[in-house]
Amino acid sequence: MNPVPAPSTARGRASLPFAKSLGFTLVEMMVSLSIFAIITGIVLIRNNDFNSGILFSNLVYEIALSIREMQTYGISVKAYQQNTTQSFGNGYGVYFDKVLDTTTNAYSFTQFIDVKSGTTPPDEKYAIPPDEKILKFKLKPGNTIFGLYVNDFSNPVNDLSITYVRPEPNAIITANNGVKTSDSITKAFIIIKSPGTTDAVYKCIVVTSVGQISVQNSNNTGTSCTP
Repeated sequence: MNPVPAPSTARGRASLPFAKSLGFTLVEMMVSLSIFAIITGIVLIRNNDFNSGILFSNLVYEIALSIREMQTYGISVKAYQQNTTQSFGNGYGVYFDKVLDTTTNAYSFTQFIDVKSGTTPPDEKYAIPPDEKILKFKLKPGNTIFGLYVNDFSNPVNDLSITYVRPEPNAIITANNGVKTSDSITKAFIIIKSPGTTDAVYKCIVVTSVGQISVQNSNNTGTSCTP
């Protein structure tokens, strides 16, 4: 076998290809940083929108759960303590209106006890004198109780009282300080609006007279609900 001669150079050694050092040019680096900055900005903006949407959804569900809590109190006959006397057979409910508290710049809703007076049954509405308030919840500034409706969206009202009285889980719904009675109301709609103008989100809490409570989406004007 004949040996294979090694490639030779002028000095008799094998020649190696020239190893070129590779790296970013200034232009390439600037383009890469620009792309990274744009992507980061988009992610941060979308993340803020996502967080705001989650907080708003949580708020709406908390309101719905507050109504459910009063339903539970009504069914379970929670005792009402007044001075040293306990009474039973009272109603429990939630009151909504569209009045903005100018001091705190916030809307609110109230959990209340519909007090039974002697043999007189509860009056199926929130009465300030005597004070029937249990807890008053304030929405964070910017969130709005946008609309209150009964039966359908052609019947706007100024306030709503949703009451539950033992032994039925059914909701007793009255409006406009009891002017609209529960006999004529089968459904209530509470529209909550998120902060913002053109990018505001609307959610709908639906309460039916048979005891159902649900959270639904609303259109971009807050004038309809879709499951």
